[in-house]
Amino acid sequence: MAVANPLSHRINYVDRPQLPLDRVAALGIRYVEIVLRLDQSVTQIQDLLGPHGLQVMTTHTPVSLAQDDLLEQFGRYNDMAADLGARGHFVSFHAGDMPLERAYELIRQVGDIAESRGLFVAMETHEDLSENGDKALAVFSAVRHPAVGWNLDTANVYYYNENVDVVEEAKKALPFIRSIHAKDTTGGYKDPTFPNLGEGIVDYAALHAVLQTVNFSGPYTLELEGVAGSADTVEAMEANVAACAAHLRKLGIVD
Repeated sequence: MAVANPLSHRINYVDRPQLPLDRVAALGIRYVEIVLRLDQSVTQIQDLLGPHGLQVMTTHTPVSLAQDDLLEQFGRYNDMAADLGARGHFVSFHAGDMPLERAYELIRQVGDIAESRGLFVAMETHEDLSENGDKALAVFSAVRHPAVGWNLDTANVYYYNENVDVVEEAKKALPFIRSIHAKDTTGGYKDPTFPNLGEGIVDYAALHAVLQTVNFSGPYTLELEGVAGSADTVEAMEANVAACAAHLRKLGIVD
């Protein structure tokens, strides 16, 4: 019998969470994705999460391939993430005008740093390196680093591409998928209508079945944006997070 994948929730900044931490924990969610800041210490982050029994699964590590101090700054973030017990980094990398070979070399060096502390690097489903399965396959095949892979955002595939299906895009780059941002969509190109899981077009059962063929054990991280993430009250946001978690649990995808 397949083991359920870990369920995580992207709370954004730990001191300004999308949903109060006690309410995240009350929903039976044990893991979170947080945005790292260098003006916060590991101890400060642990002091905020610890009382609620929450653990960092992944960190949104805000670095750019274009910055001169990329490797030095990523190294600092990497130490923070490792000391927090995270499994990996979520990053948004863009090549822009940079020659691809230079971008690949920088990504490899970032991978080396992450690997030195036992972490992975998962690149978001963003333009211009990994917005679909073809791009992801090409880039990660060229980078060829065991610690570097794809964060498959199940809604962004539709947002950045036309005439696609997320299950088919996943199949193209299957060996490189490290983590999932679970976000639903009505399927429109450049349409930021992201409802609660189960209210859009993403077939999570079919996606999970494909991922299980390669024994994917990474996290499904709830990322509430658009309609789902714009609740007017704490109670409404809690209901949205609860509904999304319940959808994945009903399908037997997460614990």
